Amino acid sequence: MSTNLPPLHPCCLAGVLACLFLSLASHTSANETSNEASKVNVEGIVEKIPFGGTEHTHDDEPSLVIEPRVHLRAAIGDTSLEDSELDHGGHDPNQSGFSIPALSLGADMQYGENIAGFAESILSWNDEDHWNAELEELYLKLLHLPGGFDLKAGRLLAAIGTQNSIHNHAWKFVDADLGNVRFLGEDGLIIEGIELIWMVPTHWDDRFIISFGDTVKHEHEEEGGEIESDHNHSEEAEQALWDKNILSARYQAIFWPSDTSQFIYGASYVTGGNFMGKNAQIYGFDFTYTWREDKPQGKQFTWRNDAMLRKVSTEEGSFEETAFSSAALYRFKPEWEVGLRYNYLEGVKDPKLPERHRISPSLTHYFFLGKTPAVARLQYNYDHSDERDDDHSIWLQFGFEWGAGSDSHVH
Repeated sequence: MSTNLPPLHPCCLAGVLACLFLSLASHTSANETSNEASKVNVEGIVEKIPFGGTEHTHDDEPSLVIEPRVHLRAAIGDTSLEDSELDHGGHDPNQSGFSIPALSLGADMQYGENIAGFAESILSWNDEDHWNAELEELYLKLLHLPGGFDLKAGRLLAAIGTQNSIHNHAWKFVDADLGNVRFLGEDGLIIEGIELIWMVPTHWDDRFIISFGDTVKHEHEEEGGEIESDHNHSEEAEQALWDKNILSARYQAIFWPSDTSQFIYGASYVTGGNFMGKNAQIYGFDFTYTWREDKPQGKQFTWRNDAMLRKVSTEEGSFEETAFSSAALYRFKPEWEVGLRYNYLEGVKDPKLPERHRISPSLTHYFFLGKTPAVARLQYNYDHSDERDDDHSIWLQFGFEWGAGSDSHVH
């Protein structure tokens, strides 16, 4: 749920951000250097993860550890899509000039070895809507249950494909995949319910994830479940989105044929009611390959692919649509990464959902401002749709990450 906040002048905004950043950059910890770790996220990118809190200890008496985190993603750029009414993600830059798609404020919680929790709220700002705020995730998690199970309960990002369960500060491109936005909603599929995770007893890192709950209402939805369409889509297209009694399942297998290669296979399925009281289903398959040079801070290449098929029942009948995304990322130096992504949406004539293609080259620079990890990303989008022909966008994104790490809370 989003809340509009009073407008703030851009100059005041810049001052607030500067003060916030300087205060975070000045925060140091005696063991920050030793607390840096390498991690491969769901897109296979090895990153240095700074931990703002202290390391967990395993004393006889369990203790409560809370580790705050702050992540910023701001962007400046120019786009011919600014006045269009095509889909865009809730945390994508979508207007020319300066915007803050996401200022994330969150915290990790750990109590002993068997209880964990997480909370994250996101603030966003642009010239049109000024400030918006939403609670993205808030859940408790029981760990190490009998049989290799973990259990989550609360508000959570459903495990679908490679992107939906990743927070926006961990994305490797400025914006969300087109398929995720159209099929799962502008903020992705967020449910209020439960999630069960089973660590499958195999020789590899296999897990089965199943969740059930109702979707979180977005800002363009009115009380009573009616949709107030803020896009150029028909009302039928808007009401095809998820509403309640959502059941999602995902199987993910990770294996390493060698010390330098990693494969991730995933299959996802979602079913549930839409806003017309009908049913919608998604079938998804994803594959990610990662190669890393066998030396510290070596080169790395990642190739990520997602394919989804959506089947929707409506009051007028039914329709099907496919989406595909493929992204290649090459980290040729520890602080530099080049990327190329292709997105495709099949489109549907009735309801009015245009066919779309997007090609996105990017260049990312990772660096430190004092002790604070930061990122700068330059990205160009070429968009083609059967509704508008060609569109062009260019973005310069800046961000920093402080606190309990830049991980994405991927299942």
